Amino acid sequence: MAARNLGVTQPAVSQQLQELEALLRVRLIERVGIRMLPTPAGRAMIEPVRRAFAALDQVEPAIAPFRETGTGLVRVGTGATACIHFLPEPLARAQTSMPNLRLVVVTGNTSDIVSSVEEGAIDVGLVTADELRSNPSIHLEHVFDEELVAILPKRLEDQLPVLLQPRDLSPLPLILFDPAGRTRDVVNGWFRAGGVSPIPTMELGSIEAIKVLVGAGLGVSLIPDLATKSMPDTIVRRRLALPVRRCLSLILRTDKVLDSGLRALLSEIRASADSLRERRACSFVSA
Repeated sequence: MAARNLGVTQPAVSQQLQELEALLRVRLIERVGIRMLPTPAGRAMIEPVRRAFAALDQVEPAIAPFRETGTGLVRVGTGATACIHFLPEPLARAQTSMPNLRLVVVTGNTSDIVSSVEEGAIDVGLVTADELRSNPSIHLEHVFDEELVAILPKRLEDQLPVLLQPRDLSPLPLILFDPAGRTRDVVNGWFRAGGVSPIPTMELGSIEAIKVLVGAGLGVSLIPDLATKSMPDTIVRRRLALPVRRCLSLILRTDKVLDSGLRALLSEIRASADSLRERRACSFVSA
């Protein structure tokens, strides 16, 4: 009867039962006359097996929506500056092109984002991480170079040169980014290249907070040019005589499967980066 209900032959059922008993190292069925009855071990298996089959029944409806065009989940990890000043545009375009796409964005330091990508907790990262080219588990794609600029209180506007050297800023109170971040490494390198060892009066994890404090006249700082798009008129932006840049890159696991949602977002990020480079080229020419 069981074999007929399953659509297989009786010998096939017997073979599978024997293999299961060998695997579990316990007898599950015993013959009583012409009847086959479950042993105590067999009876103990019935409820867990029913729950397992019930869970399997939920798999199909759970994954069905992801077969539909424009549906899925993409988890993005990045720094706060890129999250505020770069990602909104590509995220919005990806959402418009795929209305049912769910986008989750988390911010953190590069090391945290890299770990999350490696563990599969994040699908794609946008980080400062050129040294990851030596990491075999991570695929790295350079997106754009981001120039760092100086910001200073407006009262210092006429006291400093148009193009700043490290020695111009070192006597002033320095408000620098958290030393745990890659941006701070780039800033420190710029000062050292000019023969200066920077001694900050404040170290903050938020570039937006740095802008507020500089605007209040409490010091000067170096920040990504991307973050200067919105600043109060109490802050003056100055370029550096020794240009310095940080490289922003996309990172994914080398074995990452690119579904339609992830492909759409990556395409929009690349398009925004191309547009950003074109705008910068035009501004440099006009300058």
